[in-house]
This record gives sequence, structure tokens and C-alpha cells, in this order.
Amino acid sequence: MRQPGTDLDAALDDLVLGRGVARGRHALRVEGRDVTENLRAALARNGFSETTVREAPIEAGQRIPAFRVRNGVAEFGWIRWEIFTPRSRRKLFASERRDPDSGEWSVQINLGSPEKIWANTGLASTHDVDVVVPVAP
Repeated sequence: MRQPGTDLDAALDDLVLGRGVARGRHALRVEGRDVTENLRAALARNGFSETTVREAPIEAGQRIPAFRVRNGVAEFGWIRWEIFTPRSRRKLFASERRDPDSGEWSVQINLGSPEKIWANTGLASTHDVDVVVPVAP
């Protein structure tokens, strides 16, 4: 657990857990200081661990909250299944943030990518797979 009295740790815990703050895309600089390692510590402290999309245990109809932490930026999204038809689907990390022109998820990491993301399988939730399509999850 975090040491009491650290405002940065409390703020990062709130970000990680989505308490009172949008978890979209966040630059990891506070007063000019890189806080990437502080965020990684907050993720670990709150049950997130590094994994790949392939390694994440998830079934169709579930989604797992996750963060991509890269180049001083944290991008929140979900590891989920994208369902096109009953026989056509793909597992991916899809950011919460979308491209304003196309409506597509701004960040997509596919099943074959070796890129590590931080996910919390204990916070898996269900969602209606009938509405999971490429443009509107």
C-alpha cells in the first residue's frame, strides 16, 4: 500500500481506479517531472500487472481494464473481444480514446503484439457482445 500523505500517489491511485477522473490519455509529467515510475507503482499497488493481449485471460463478453504506458504517456483502454460475426472475432487492447475523424479506437494492440500493457484481471466486467463492432463498442 502507498504511504499516507503523498498527494501524487493518491492522485495516481484515483487515475488508475477511475475515481473522479477520466482515464483516457494522460501525459505523465507533473511540474516538469516524469512520473512514469510512480504510475507503474500505482498500477502494481492497485492490482494491475504487465501482460500481453495474448496472455490476458478473457472470454468473449468480458473486458479487462488496462493501461498502455509508453513514452511518458498513459493510455487507458480495455482488453476485449471485437465481434464481427458469430465466427469472426479478434482479441485486442482498444483505447478508450477514439480518433475524431474515423471514430476508431486511437490505440489498438492486437493479439500478436509482444507489447506489454498493465491489466487488472480482477476487475474484469461483462458487456454485451452484440454491440461490440469495429466502430462502436
